[in-house]
Amino acid sequence: MNVRHCCFLMVCCCLIPALSGSAQVQKIYVKPKEAGIEKQSKFVDSIRFIPLEIKKDIEIPSFSSDEFTRNYMMFSDPEDKVIVLYSKAGAFAGKISYKKIGDSFESSYDEVNDRIVFFGDNNNYALTPRDRLKILLNRNDPRNLKYFRKYEVDLSDNSFTLRKNAPDEKDLTHAMHLYDDIWYKGDITTSSLFKDSLGHEFRLYRNDRFLKGYFAYHHISEPRFLYTDEEVNITRTGDPFVNFLTRPFCDTVYKMFRDSLFPVYRLVLPLENSLPASFFIKPFKNKAERENYTRNNGWIFHQVYNIYENDRFITFDIEYLTRLESYIYQKESKTVLNIKNIKPDSSQYNLKLLANNGSQLQGDHFYRLLHAEDLLSFFEANKNIPIPDDLKDFLAGKPDAEAPVVIEYKLKN
Repeated sequence: MNVRHCCFLMVCCCLIPALSGSAQVQKIYVKPKEAGIEKQSKFVDSIRFIPLEIKKDIEIPSFSSDEFTRNYMMFSDPEDKVIVLYSKAGAFAGKISYKKIGDSFESSYDEVNDRIVFFGDNNNYALTPRDRLKILLNRNDPRNLKYFRKYEVDLSDNSFTLRKNAPDEKDLTHAMHLYDDIWYKGDITTSSLFKDSLGHEFRLYRNDRFLKGYFAYHHISEPRFLYTDEEVNITRTGDPFVNFLTRPFCDTVYKMFRDSLFPVYRLVLPLENSLPASFFIKPFKNKAERENYTRNNGWIFHQVYNIYENDRFITFDIEYLTRLESYIYQKESKTVLNIKNIKPDSSQYNLKLLANNGSQLQGDHFYRLLHAEDLLSFFEANKNIPIPDDLKDFLAGKPDAEAPVVIEYKLKN
């Protein structure tokens, strides 16, 4: 066999799996300005109410983020630097204030050890972005740990005491747990400080040992990532070994089965919302030019987030350069609807459950924090509609309008 035939066969071997993989990628056509209207009851069912125990001096603002730990519902208020914990049945468990440890500290839940971690800067040092990157590149040097502080709350101890602990390499690199002993990093940046020009948008590690990198890019001068910091997004499913993955400036949604990655959906947007080819090849001259481009092109696509899928629907968020919109894809009709055009109706107590941001996914259930005023006004105006059993005692107690209620619901399947 001559060299020409060998080369031809090698090309075929590369193309055939690529073509067969691309044939399985389903296109989802998104029209951001399409104005179709639907009732919420077409999409949502299995509504359940979880009134939260009312405690003096405990307030949960509507913008609080909510998250589930092993035993608690956790509500975080990053502005006041307060975390409030409730049992999953709604009983008050405790309050954690972390304002005193410093303004730079952010909280995160460590699912492996069932603890809340607060990681931030040592106030004795002022670090520039360049300093931080140098520390990251020399993360094995224990002397770099002095620039940071770490505190923890062990959730197995119901005293919820804030205790100081030593930062480790995972804290410095913002590594996130994926499954078993596998961790991932999805931060993306460019800098002349990198000695190796080859970087990967997404990396897998077994504890601290590098396993595999995905989506190579130029660590020093990749046009997409100049003068900005980006991050690959992981959306959990009910299966710890199956996750959705999305990338900045990429319209493809990937699915991960353990460490194997496959494209499954591609979003097709109108030309006015799509990134031009020049964005990927023409570098910005400086940070000011990039910021000006972002301001002037607010409806241009940036990244997909928060994907959920069942047999009938797919929900997802699209972050454009300066705004966020939420959508639902209807598999039967192959149409996409902006969630803000889904209207609540009296069969679901006029509660706006599907909305841009604000719902927390846990398994196949969604959870949304609302306040009693929405329920009080509805039942006052609709006395012929019976009050659900899980709300009777709560509403009979004449709660304050700001009293919090968690609403659990599912998408129809």
